[in-house]
Amino acid sequence: MYSSNVDLVISNKLIGKPLNSATLSDEEITAREVRRLELDLAEERLRPYVVDMSKQLPDIEPLISINGCCVCSRGNISAICGEAKSKKTFLTSALVASAMAVPCDRIDNFKTVESNPLISVLWVDTEQGEHHVRRVVQRITAMTGAKLGGAIAEPRLTTLALRELAPHERKARMYDAMRLTPYDIVVIDGIADLQRNTNDLEESDALVAELMALSTQTNTHIVCVLHTNPGSDKARGHLGSSLQRKAESVLFVHRAGDSSIVEPQFCRNEPFERFAFAISEEGIPQLCDIPQPTEGRNEVVAIVEDLYGGTIERSTLVARLTESFSISKTTAQMRIKRLIDKGLLLVDGDRVVSPSATTKRGGVTPVTESHSNRGVRGVTPVTDVTPVTHVTDVTPVTTSAEPRVGDIFTAAGFEVERERIKPLGHYDEDCPF
Repeated sequence: MYSSNVDLVISNKLIGKPLNSATLSDEEITAREVRRLELDLAEERLRPYVVDMSKQLPDIEPLISINGCCVCSRGNISAICGEAKSKKTFLTSALVASAMAVPCDRIDNFKTVESNPLISVLWVDTEQGEHHVRRVVQRITAMTGAKLGGAIAEPRLTTLALRELAPHERKARMYDAMRLTPYDIVVIDGIADLQRNTNDLEESDALVAELMALSTQTNTHIVCVLHTNPGSDKARGHLGSSLQRKAESVLFVHRAGDSSIVEPQFCRNEPFERFAFAISEEGIPQLCDIPQPTEGRNEVVAIVEDLYGGTIERSTLVARLTESFSISKTTAQMRIKRLIDKGLLLVDGDRVVSPSATTKRGGVTPVTESHSNRGVRGVTPVTDVTPVTHVTDVTPVTTSAEPRVGDIFTAAGFEVERERIKPLGHYDEDCPF
């Protein structure tokens, strides 16, 4: 790779000798040989990573494709993110099972996912107890068609339940399984449980780098399931940020009433069209129509209630409105503020909440942004009040006694200090009116 002339120039620069020097000392010769050895070692270390355009590479091999769009391919990692109870595990198991499914019209799988009966899967669960993990196995077995053949469990699926182990032990057992058997897809349902702190930058970057290297070395695809921040579409912690940067695909799933909507948040390949699924009475995920806003409701309120279950981070809603209605960020913020002023939306910290969602949850209704009664809804006026015509047997309170709760007293018997009376228009800061 390096000619003798180049070596001579480098070695002479190293030892400070001119190029036309006729003689070299033993120290100079040694320095030149050391430099040549360093260059040879550097070349050897770089060789595996230099892109050789003359080398023929195999085509990208999709393992999970949705409507012809590659979501998961060999040698890559991906992420499926969503809030708690958004049906992340249901979605992941349905995608994996549909990719493994045998051609059969009698099985309930996602028909939009291309199937390959040769795919083998390692499912690593770090969160659930064994009873719930068994339900995942049963669901996949039903959706692949293995149950129709009389199998108790899908034979191409290996499942590990690692809930009781420490983070480093979970990772070690997963690596043991991958060393013993070559899998096409590895699912880590609870990637955050492979480390001690998802907000540790160095630990998170190291874990993601390790998974990327492992996916390349084993020629497999690793699917990482991770929570998002409440009311947001951002994956939780530094681990989530690192995954979003490095993943081939990031899928975001969120609740919309009884359904869940899946969107391609980040894709290096062509993104698929968002879709929705619901859970059947048998506990099987099935594709369904995307819920549409109910007529008569404000379209922004409908988005909050139907797409995000009634509560969403304000910044996420601004981004959604900007994309959905092709408006500026400032316009989106103004639309949200107007709805808050009208009481059609409420504020709960950094989140925007629909009044109907707070009623269903039975929690405390958040205050509106303005101190007006526009945020108060559903107040029934008081009617049929019988006026008091005559009061008897009332003992007046003397001026020497302090009034007690429940006492009835006259103005003559107890004089209120004028300076203690608040002027009209005054209100407490904590009062929503």
